[in-house]
Amino acid sequence: IEQMREKHVDIPQLTYFQMDVRDMSLFGDGTFDCVLDKGTLDAMMCGDDAPLGASKMLAEVARILRPGGIYMLITYGCPKERVQLLYQSGSHKKIELYIMPTPGYQLKWSKGVSLAQPIMEEVSLTVDGQLPPDYVLKDPESHFIYICKKPDAANEANSVVANEGETITSK
Repeated sequence: IEQMREKHVDIPQLTYFQMDVRDMSLFGDGTFDCVLDKGTLDAMMCGDDAPLGASKMLAEVARILRPGGIYMLITYGCPKERVQLLYQSGSHKKIELYIMPTPGYQLKWSKGVSLAQPIMEEVSLTVDGQLPPDYVLKDPESHFIYICKKPDAANEANSVVANEGETITSK
C-alpha cells in the first residue's frame, strides 16, 4: 500500500485500504461504479474455505456496486471454473468474456508479420455460461477477462433468470 501511495502521490483522488474482501462494511451499499479484481478471487479460490470465502467476497462486491455497476475480473480461471460462481452470487446476470493471450504469445505471432489476430477477443458464452464447444483456446496461458454488469434497479424488477446464465426481460 505504501508503494502505491508513493507511486501515485500526484493523484490525490486515489485512496488505499487494507481490509478483508469478505467484509467491506467500511463502505456503504452502492458506493462504487466499478470494482477491478486482478487476482483477489483467484487467491480466495486457493484457501481452505474456497467456496464459502469466494461467495462472501462476491456478495460484498455486489453490495458495494451501484445498480448498473461493473465488476471486472481478470484471471487465469477459465469459464468452467468461474462463470457458475459469478452467477451464483446472484447479482451478475450479464457476463461478457474477453480472452487476452499473454504478451509472449502475442510477440511470437507478430515477429516479422502484422498481427493477424486481435490482442483481445470477445467470446460469446453458451447459454450455460461456457466456452462454445468449437472454440479453440490459442494460448493456454491466456487471461480471461469477465465483465459482469449488476442490473439497474429498474431492469432488475422486470428480469427473471430462466435457466442458468439466461435472462428474460419483460417490457
